Amino acid sequence: MNQYGIDIATLDTFIKKPIPIQFDGGKRTSIFSEPTFRLERIDLHISAAFESDDFETTVWVEEGRATVNDTAIGAHEALTIPPKTSWNASADAPTILYLFSGPSSSKSVYLKKSVPFDHRDKYWGAIESIVSSGYAGKRIVKNKVAHASLEFHCRKLEGYYVHSGKLLLRLRAGRAEDRFFELTPGMAALIPPGLMHQRGGLENTVLIEISTRDEDSDSFLVEDGQKMPMPNLPI
Repeated sequence: MNQYGIDIATLDTFIKKPIPIQFDGGKRTSIFSEPTFRLERIDLHISAAFESDDFETTVWVEEGRATVNDTAIGAHEALTIPPKTSWNASADAPTILYLFSGPSSSKSVYLKKSVPFDHRDKYWGAIESIVSSGYAGKRIVKNKVAHASLEFHCRKLEGYYVHSGKLLLRLRAGRAEDRFFELTPGMAALIPPGLMHQRGGLENTVLIEISTRDEDSDSFLVEDGQKMPMPNLPI
């Protein structure tokens, strides 16, 4: 039988639940490790030493408060580490960090605290940028029973991790066939270029997203989420 685009039998390979690894300072979870970007979660209990490689690393505090080198960073604040740099993070109480790593940019501002930008309220929730250069990091809030459009990208590779809540993910492949996945906290999905996808909130959900360069012109709608219901999403 001829295949059209992405083989629907391979869609399970895009969904995973990364396993945390214990280390002296807490737990470290490698969520995505691609040639173009990486995303890690650090559950920091005390202090730990890290080292960036050829990528720069943007440290995002999702919960708690940390000191990165000598800079205090609160919840929903960030700091970018230059490539090939040793750095330390410490926390007085349990803290959750996300590390977005990607190519360095001449526009990057290093070792200075930053806050989210380009906040956009959507009919399905909200989205804000943590970093946007040769790679992009975002925090997405998906409201319960709300859904985005069915869309695809021609150039962008993106991955998202469920920090909290429950997400319904619709993937379309093969002969325009749909498959549905329920993603719970700790699960992740990698979406390659050309794969049609749609996200809906089974619960109020927080997603951490990383991708290659983000461009609005690379989003192509197949079904408008404002006009069409998402199949299998309870109302």
